[in-house]
Amino acid sequence: MVEGGIYPFLIPFARTVAGFCIAVMLGICGGWVAITFNHMVGFPWDLEVHRNIYIFGIGMGGGIGAYFGWMHLSVKWYLIAGTIMLVLAGGVFGAYLGLEYGEVVEPNYLGRRYTIDNMMHWGAAIGGITVATALGLYNEVKNMGR
Repeated sequence: MVEGGIYPFLIPFARTVAGFCIAVMLGICGGWVAITFNHMVGFPWDLEVHRNIYIFGIGMGGGIGAYFGWMHLSVKWYLIAGTIMLVLAGGVFGAYLGLEYGEVVEPNYLGRRYTIDNMMHWGAAIGGITVATALGLYNEVKNMGR
């Protein structure tokens, strides 16, 4: 990396934006995978279990996408695994926050008790990228003197 100039500020910003965009796309894909799984098993469990599978799928997709923006593979494997777990937890937590504080949907809208709320996708991306950016910036500052 070139010392000085705009690069030390531009690169983290670009990583954050790219990670956020990937997190939103993979959060949507994670939701599709969860819906497909629920349909394939035939909804044998309580509705709350299937809703949590859906939210967890969105959060996992959002967390994986956020990790891609700040991926750093030159450290020990257990630090990579710990970072991935923290970012995935941030994505799942963000998806639950998106459900809690997102748009209020009529409970019986279109005959479904739980309708798909897009704020979960944004929440998963925001939660995942927040954790990934914090860990990535910590790593950048820690390695700045090297």
